[in-house]
Amino acid sequence: MLNASIKYLLENDTLLVGISELSKMSGVSPRQLRYWEEKGFIESISKDDKSARQYRLPVVLKVEIIKGYLDEGYTLSKAVEKSNQKIKNMLHIRQFFRRAFKDIEVIDDQFINLSFGDFEPNNEELYISYDIEEDKLTYKTSIDDKK
Repeated sequence: MLNASIKYLLENDTLLVGISELSKMSGVSPRQLRYWEEKGFIESISKDDKSARQYRLPVVLKVEIIKGYLDEGYTLSKAVEKSNQKIKNMLHIRQFFRRAFKDIEVIDDQFINLSFGDFEPNNEELYISYDIEEDKLTYKTSIDDKK
């Protein structure tokens, strides 16, 4: 299970990053970030015009995604459009995992097993196993004897 404070951060997006830190992390200049904000592509948290801009974690991710598309040669407007779609997909995945994900187990730093709980009709449990060394996914079910 996730540590409660980490889970809280992930679910509530309360982590804030300043404009200088975001610029250093992403390689996007503060001037560009202010321009993107002026155009409505990103949004900062600021109490007034004099306080330093701060950005929530989803905006940090969006900046990284936009920057990646710009580096691939897309125009700013197309990069923003593609990043919005990617973020929408990520939110769907997040919603799916919040509902379906039950547990994680790491074995010998080689295998990652994700449990997705009940799998009907035979009271089985669904697992996805990832072998890091082989870079291979395996899908499994196992009968839950407790039911």
